[in-house]
Amino acid sequence: MSDEHHTWKIGSEPPIIRPHSLAKHRVLRAYLERYVATLTKNPRQDVFRLTLVDGFAGGGKYTDSRSGDERPGSPIIMLEAMERAAEIAQQTRSKPFNLDVNYIYIEKNPEALEHLRAVLNASKYAGLLGNQIRLLDGEFVALAPNIIKLVKGRGRAGRVIFVLDQCGYTDVPFPTLRSILHTLPNAEVILTFATDFLIDYLSEHAQTQRTAEKVGLSMPPSLIRTAKEARNWRRIIQFSLHEQIPHQTGAKFYTPFFIRSADSHRDFWLIHLSGHYRARDVMVGLHWEQSTDFAHYGRSGLNMLGYDERRDVNLTSQKMLPGFYFDDTAFASSHDALLDQLPEKLYDLSDGMPFGELFSALTNECPVTAEIMKNVLGDLSKEGIVEVRDKTATTTRRVGVQHDTDIIIPSRQKRLFLP
Repeated sequence: MSDEHHTWKIGSEPPIIRPHSLAKHRVLRAYLERYVATLTKNPRQDVFRLTLVDGFAGGGKYTDSRSGDERPGSPIIMLEAMERAAEIAQQTRSKPFNLDVNYIYIEKNPEALEHLRAVLNASKYAGLLGNQIRLLDGEFVALAPNIIKLVKGRGRAGRVIFVLDQCGYTDVPFPTLRSILHTLPNAEVILTFATDFLIDYLSEHAQTQRTAEKVGLSMPPSLIRTAKEARNWRRIIQFSLHEQIPHQTGAKFYTPFFIRSADSHRDFWLIHLSGHYRARDVMVGLHWEQSTDFAHYGRSGLNMLGYDERRDVNLTSQKMLPGFYFDDTAFASSHDALLDQLPEKLYDLSDGMPFGELFSALTNECPVTAEIMKNVLGDLSKEGIVEVRDKTATTTRRVGVQHDTDIIIPSRQKRLFLP
């Protein structure tokens, strides 16, 4: 990320990075490693091609605001994550494994781009410059069409992850994301969106409407006027944004969670967009594993996942938000809630539904992984509320869901007792 608060000059100390940005970097590193691990499980696979695009690359290096230590920027984190992912994949193979990754780093600030070039030249990845690493001077939106062509030219799979850590909310219009996700079905996007900055800016004036239209949002004066008359008007606007994200971007699956900056006292959203439920499952799984960073924001309506640096256990030794911490308590509450809610969801499925389709249909509604939902269905099966059968529907699974193709069928005897 580069903006007026982050400037790089060769020979000068790198700009400060705050805890909320370090949290984003932890997510990025962990997700990239898990992404490769998920898609290279087959030990007979000897090559995997991927493109990583950093649309707001910055200068490649920061200074930790608390310790004063140097911290890598997202371009270096991508390289380190792929190096580690290749090592892990090789451990399960006797033949050489080739993780073939192209890196496209975009930066519109010339000084930041030159600083990034210097950082890369001084690193062990210097030999990749001009070959696997491309540095592009310009704005992401203007360069996006050519990047799409480059990704398509690498093969039919077109696997690519766009990391778009914009400073505000106008530099990545949703129509651009829609074009990416439509043209590249296997593309994923990790987007920063300055939600509270947009909400603070909203008004009924024409300029607001033009800005919203530029982003790809619909914020008519009537919505803004009605929302601001309510006590919880910010939540009403947030809910509207939450509903519009998948529609305006064309993403089938999304994982939003908030990042709260203690400096600005405003919330950002970090949004993961993808076309497959497995990708969302991996991201949600990271929230559970890194429970010190993330929390579920609200039980109904706007279901968000959040990070607040003032409650980061790494910094304060305190839990981060009241309620849902992605810990054992959260696991139990999620399990109990699904035990109550799933039977009603399944009520009308007299012919049943494969687990993969069921999870795909529900995954955007709740912060649970496929494994958690399988455990719940296993318990419902033991109670006789549902039946789990193989894909032919002829063999009953006594130990719960074993494959995504297993069919979940509501028990005929129990249906009468459902609401």
